[in-house]
Amino acid sequence: MACLISQTRGTVLLIVVSPMAGMSSQDMRLLIVEDSAPDAELTVRHLESEGIDCAWTRVATEEDFREALRTTPDLIICDCTLPGFDGMAAFSIAASQAPDVPFVFVSGTLGDERARQALQGGAAACVAKGDRRRLAQAVRSALQPDPGRRRRATDRPKPLADADAGTGAAQHLLARRAVLDDTLPEHDTAAMVSLTSGAPQIAAALLAIEAGPTRERFEKLLTMANLELESSVGASEALGRLAAGLHALLFTDNLALIRCARQLPSGAATHIVFVSSAGDALESEALRAGANDWVPSDARGEHFWAHLTIARRIADLAASLQRALHDNCMLSTVDELTGAGRRHYFEEQFPREVERAGRLGRPLGIVMSDLDHFKRVNDRHGHQVGDQVLREFVARINGSLRVGRDWIARLGGEEFAIVLPDTAASKACAVAERLRERVRSELFVLPARPTSISASFGVCALDQVAGDCNELAYRMVRAADAALYESKRRGRNRITAGRIGEERPRASNE
Repeated sequence: MACLISQTRGTVLLIVVSPMAGMSSQDMRLLIVEDSAPDAELTVRHLESEGIDCAWTRVATEEDFREALRTTPDLIICDCTLPGFDGMAAFSIAASQAPDVPFVFVSGTLGDERARQALQGGAAACVAKGDRRRLAQAVRSALQPDPGRRRRATDRPKPLADADAGTGAAQHLLARRAVLDDTLPEHDTAAMVSLTSGAPQIAAALLAIEAGPTRERFEKLLTMANLELESSVGASEALGRLAAGLHALLFTDNLALIRCARQLPSGAATHIVFVSSAGDALESEALRAGANDWVPSDARGEHFWAHLTIARRIADLAASLQRALHDNCMLSTVDELTGAGRRHYFEEQFPREVERAGRLGRPLGIVMSDLDHFKRVNDRHGHQVGDQVLREFVARINGSLRVGRDWIARLGGEEFAIVLPDTAASKACAVAERLRERVRSELFVLPARPTSISASFGVCALDQVAGDCNELAYRMVRAADAALYESKRRGRNRITAGRIGEERPRASNE
């Protein structure tokens, strides 16, 4: 096996190893972006042990990487993090200069979000360091002709909504929360609510640089760095964008904009980078105004890429925080057993439904429901069967409600609350009767034999909501709850309509 080693400027290493059968050493040219020579050699040894031989070149700086691309390698294997230059920057450069060359990430620090973005952008694979077998598979797959893998700098896809955003029930409840947010006055937590309602994407960076040439240069560089970018011409437009949504980063040369941004609820969480064209003269003033960092307007090379590496990490952290907040919102919203809303969600959102109805002069109904003799099911068949019955009960209720408007929450055990926006008293009783019949009409499949299970309902509805909304929400729940227990007292499997201020609810199907 022939081996030739050469070194250029201390960063490029070329080794020719024995070729694969049927392929000359010139046929397989591998470019490795890696600051550690031992790690690069280990990667090659892994490939060699799997029967993949090649001629390879290692680079560790942007300048050497651009130079190596001129040799037209057959494959690029890239680490994620290098001092002053990282894998995502290399990926952007390769997408622009060599879009036909397959690009494989081999790293232990890429992260799920960036790996997803890389694959969407055209990367052939993302492999963890040390996973020798998967690396060999990825290399073999990448070397197969694939016209669909071609990358262009102008073809970078926008981040997609999280595919794992949650169950349909969760999305429905969060959508209902968004309806209330649109209707009711803004609260102090409006920025956080907008973050968690449906998990909208955070714009990674807002560019608000007044100097035209500097703005154009930073637009190009930040786009090459794979940062999702919004651009504003003036300070007023930039403040409007900051007020409208969260941004992980702000690049600006306007000190007044920095001060104003820090006064916004959403601007408090933004990492602000001051772009200075006056050397160090304004650095201290910018930091006092609220900037987190500063870069000269003519920054370039490794120093500038070091700043962008930090910026990308901040953007990734913001995306991770977004997902964590959304996941926490889901956990506090949805009962994981049944898919109904949690009690916490009901206690938070039903008063807002009352407030919305009062604000718009609309009717509102609430139905309390409880499965009849549910304890017998648990005692005879066990809690697993009981859980199955609860899931089926909620599925039947949901199937009879208006999509996008009505919703159900589990208050505890086998007790549920069903909220009916824009539903007058007579209509609410008709809905409750339809739900009662839906539960009773079909047998529940239990281990011993299919069994008929019924439910009792209590209704409270107002044809027009008025008065103190917080007190009214409590009184409506209390009236519906009293009506439910009246249905239980009268023999179960029935609905009872309750009215605020009435001591004795009346059974609607007496």
